[in-house]
Amino acid sequence: MSPNAFDPILVSGGQLRPRLCVAALSIALVLAGTSLQAQQPAPFKIGALSDMSGIVVDLSGPGTVTAMKLAVEDFGGTVLGRPIQVLEADHLNKPDVGITAARKWYDEGVSAIFDVGITSVALGVQELAKDKNKLAIYLSSASSDLTGKNCSPNGIHWTYNNYSQALGVTKFYTQAGEKNWYFMTVDYAYGVNVQRDTTAMIEAGGGRIVGAARHPFETKDFSSDLLKGQSSGANVIALATTTAHVASIVKQADEFGIRPRQKLAALSLTLHDVKAMGLPTAQGLLVTSPFYWDQNDETRAFAKRYFERFKKMPNMVQASAYGAVLHYLNAVKAVGEDDAGKVAARMKETPINDFMTKNGKIRADGRVVRDMYIFRVKAPAASKGEWDLYETLATIPGEEAFQKADPAACPLVKG
Repeated sequence: MSPNAFDPILVSGGQLRPRLCVAALSIALVLAGTSLQAQQPAPFKIGALSDMSGIVVDLSGPGTVTAMKLAVEDFGGTVLGRPIQVLEADHLNKPDVGITAARKWYDEGVSAIFDVGITSVALGVQELAKDKNKLAIYLSSASSDLTGKNCSPNGIHWTYNNYSQALGVTKFYTQAGEKNWYFMTVDYAYGVNVQRDTTAMIEAGGGRIVGAARHPFETKDFSSDLLKGQSSGANVIALATTTAHVASIVKQADEFGIRPRQKLAALSLTLHDVKAMGLPTAQGLLVTSPFYWDQNDETRAFAKRYFERFKKMPNMVQASAYGAVLHYLNAVKAVGEDDAGKVAARMKETPINDFMTKNGKIRADGRVVRDMYIFRVKAPAASKGEWDLYETLATIPGEEAFQKADPAACPLVKG
């Protein structure tokens, strides 16, 4: 101990106190601060697993994270007395990277993973969430198998699927009398699912498939497949591929003069693809989506807030992230604990109502059922602004927009 530890010092009020008292007081304050810090509740973690830098980054990516954070802010920032933390990770569109990140998150206490995207990662996360008894809520994943043969009590397919996204354009052209179809399909699970489900729609409407070609995910030159489609006698060339590929195919198709003699059915087109293509190229293409930012006052109000934060208008995936996070957090709050089974049950028994979805529901197989809309891309002369891209053609009621739940495929569905 310092020989001067007991020397008197002047403190507030002009009183003299030993240095030792001041030292003891300082130690007590430090210990009290440490104790308070130790008592702070651990954060309640949710994660956004997505393509944050690659070929489909604009479909979801950082834009989805922005919407999730807006939802957390509007919810109040805490749940179960714990601050809500939104984590983010880039799966690079690689199954091993994505599944490794998901496993690490679940092991570190992440309660639910949102978004995911690419089918090969989503199917792996679906199994992992079940094994870890956590939740996975799919926003930009499209495969209908997530609520079919790969259904899980721990998975909720939130925004859309390949069936609902393809239905509008297929229905429109079939009813217009376009009978012969040719497929250009990306060669992995998503593309196979799109072609399978769209073929069933076409044949149910009296059409037939006159040919098909598959391309690897990495393909950039589609000239060979386009020429085959051009010579096939098809009325419609159906693009059963990702949003990022569609823009390249449409531009290359125009170089060969395929339109307007043959229709191009883009089965996975989104707002940001249209924006990137530009209206001179994209005009006339059909889009099926559960959301467009300029639909009504509610969608415009959200879009305005989102644009102020992200400097772009939200597409269907990014808008859906807001509602998905709020619906999930409200279920956690209502249940009063972080139990995946109880939270999922609460989410399924509660109707979905937000600016994007009215009286939506989550079926036993995890499928969210909501209305879908058929939009047509405007001609440049009809657009009144940078993001004024669509006109509405029709509404597809939710019960029609998605396949019926199949008890033969998913054991969660009662026959």
